[in-house]
Amino acid sequence: MKYIIMIQLDKNSRYYLLIFIIAIIFFILSKKNEKTLLSIIIIIIILFYIIKNIKPKKNNKEDILNKDIKIRKDINDTNFLLKEFPYKLKYLVKNEKLMSIILNIRFIKKFDIEKYTNIINYMDKFMKIYIFILIDRYEIQDYFGSLIDMRKTILEELYSIFLIIPKNLTYIYNIDSYKEIYKSLNEFNLYSKNMINTIERYGKLEKNVSYLEDTYYTPYDEKNKHILP
Repeated sequence: MKYIIMIQLDKNSRYYLLIFIIAIIFFILSKKNEKTLLSIIIIIIILFYIIKNIKPKKNNKEDILNKDIKIRKDINDTNFLLKEFPYKLKYLVKNEKLMSIILNIRFIKKFDIEKYTNIINYMDKFMKIYIFILIDRYEIQDYFGSLIDMRKTILEELYSIFLIIPKNLTYIYNIDSYKEIYKSLNEFNLYSKNMINTIERYGKLEKNVSYLEDTYYTPYDEKNKHILP
């Protein structure tokens, strides 16, 4: 029978053990000639460099999303802002909150990868317009309406997920699918509304824009009556 002996050492004991091991190694090396010692030192330096610089790459949020969109090469959308599907996300990855919102419903890609990647693309474009307005790359009067429309498009896509996802995925993914969809939907609704408000304040206070499209009252649309305000 084999026994595994586990010895737990406190911090000071580990230091003493390390010093003892180093002392033994030094004693062994001291018996070697200079040529051998030089070779050992060079090998140690090379190994240290390799260990330090070649580390396993962690899957962060940006890597996961970029990997998810690699399968998409085109997009069927008449909106000129969405005419190309990005090879790599440039703007969404600058917003930790938006990335968390979409990754929370990443499980939907098993049911509709196109819808899932479309939402990623829409959020990337939404963030692009938001950033470009704030850095004056886009005129706020020209693109404020596009920002609002993109937000509505994302909300529509999020609502439409309920049509393709089983209500209870507990036995498959150990999650309450509808609860997580509602969570992402509500978080995006509130967070994106704050982003819109930021643009409105920027336009009125910094750019002296007297009028912007109203975002509080919207025309009634029977097709889109389910969209949150």
